[in-house]
Amino acid sequence: MTIHLERGTTDLPILEAVKINLKNLPKSFTWGALLSGFLIVLISTTVPIAILFQAAEAGNFTDRQLASWLLTVFIGSGVFGLVLTLRHGMPIIGAWAAATTALLVTGLTSHSYAEVLGAYVIASIALIIVGVTGLFGKLMSLVPRPVVMAMLAGVLFRFGVEVFSSLKTDALLGLGMILMFFIGKRFKWRAPVVPALLVGLVIGFLEKELVNPNIQVAITAPLWVTPEFTLGSVLTLALPIFLLVMTTQNATGTAVLYNSGYEPPINNVVTIGGVISLLSAPFGNSGVNISAMTAAIATQKDADPNPKTRYFAGFACGIFYIILGLFGATVMGFFGTLPPVLLAVLAGLALIPVIGSCTNEALENPDYREAGLVTLLITVSGISAFNLGAPFWGLVGGVLVHEILTRKRK
Repeated sequence: MTIHLERGTTDLPILEAVKINLKNLPKSFTWGALLSGFLIVLISTTVPIAILFQAAEAGNFTDRQLASWLLTVFIGSGVFGLVLTLRHGMPIIGAWAAATTALLVTGLTSHSYAEVLGAYVIASIALIIVGVTGLFGKLMSLVPRPVVMAMLAGVLFRFGVEVFSSLKTDALLGLGMILMFFIGKRFKWRAPVVPALLVGLVIGFLEKELVNPNIQVAITAPLWVTPEFTLGSVLTLALPIFLLVMTTQNATGTAVLYNSGYEPPINNVVTIGGVISLLSAPFGNSGVNISAMTAAIATQKDADPNPKTRYFAGFACGIFYIILGLFGATVMGFFGTLPPVLLAVLAGLALIPVIGSCTNEALENPDYREAGLVTLLITVSGISAFNLGAPFWGLVGGVLVHEILTRKRK
């Protein structure tokens, strides 16, 4: 079967392409595209935010730091999507990687907030270099993908475990959310985490577990924190963040576009994501990139039957992101009313499919099975040495085991 690739306005000069797509924007409007953009942002205010709040708790963030983080990840994702969507005339969705945010839940216990921001800066510069030089494919071959997937599965493993360990705290709330989530999976709902959240809110309200809301509608101001650079944070955080963004976000997100009949501009995607991440890192942005988990919502026929006008979904998503980002403190106030067990179950449920697919990819190929398993076990163990965390040692162990086994066979 031949796939017809939509190039959009990629071949045109930048200003001309943006001008054409802006001019055709009213004609490209459909309710399906608008609702798709809204649904993507709705999902992003549930699962990734729940993980972000857990990371903020691990790092003892102040309210201003957390509000600034929310501001930058939302606006950064919105600007990323708007720039690339209007430039290339295809629905390119921005996001921040839930996997890299999950990495910080453990990283913030051994590194300061300033060191984490320094790791963001280093990872962003590395992404810019890859995007400008076009070295995406070559760099992807340096570390075996099964090893990277095993590291990601190890990082996310604790979130899956917390789905069920949280039942010790509130069995009714946890079981209700778990049941609704898998009912949604059974009937192939687009976002089963959303009805799971609604069930959690209802049960939490009935159990009087919801904290009195302290929601203030106000524009959020960014907070500058000077990044600090240490070898430990670079190897433990920046290197895994770079690898995770390249493999789980950029590679997967562009594949979603390709499978939907588009020809994704991979170098521009990597470069623009790196630039926006670099400029906003000192304000708390954990990095923006092309979406992998929610991209399919905007690229399928349900959003718009016409692939040439479907870019309106990417435009709408970007606008919704920016509006929401301006009120980051308001979002923080809402999630501050939720019981910790609800956030833990919500984050874990959404990541269970990711954990499953990563583990499967890590162990599926017999040639990489032992290396993947070693990487997974080291990462889950939480060991550290020389101020370097388990994700780094998981990568080292997996690559080393793979080299030993392959050299032995040769």
